[in-house]
Amino acid sequence: MLKRILVPVNFSTASARAVAVARDFRPETTTLRLLYVVGPSEIAQATADPSINPMHARDERSKAEAAAREKLNEWVREGEEVAVEVGSAAEKVSAHADQWGADLIAMGTRGRSGLQQFLHGSATEWLVRHAKQPVLVVHDVDLDPEQAAHLPPMD
Repeated sequence: MLKRILVPVNFSTASARAVAVARDFRPETTTLRLLYVVGPSEIAQATADPSINPMHARDERSKAEAAAREKLNEWVREGEEVAVEVGSAAEKVSAHADQWGADLIAMGTRGRSGLQQFLHGSATEWLVRHAKQPVLVVHDVDLDPEQAAHLPPMD
């Protein structure tokens, strides 16, 4: 029985669809946690001094984490949880799932292919191959109107 579902989000349509599907199909007693991973590049963009290591720029890191929590709070529903990590998306999602004791990771994918996939990689693909938990991959498919009506706000 599923007790904990982790849904990594990046505030895209694909991750919103993963949230909608996870909400629709989770058992009532299951805890849903939305996770956003702040990348080092996000912190670096906020750092005016290029000599500062983004992972050690405490103020910028705190601001990025606070902004992510604020955005997550727009997505979360009553009874759900939010979390923010800083680092490489795939590795942080995997580590968070392990530490939190997730039974399932549900995430969206944009369906990149070919050169774009090779150049950018895919956190979803990495997790499918390496996560200890099952990974539910939600493709960018049409949702029924009831699910679509409850999608969180997206960028």
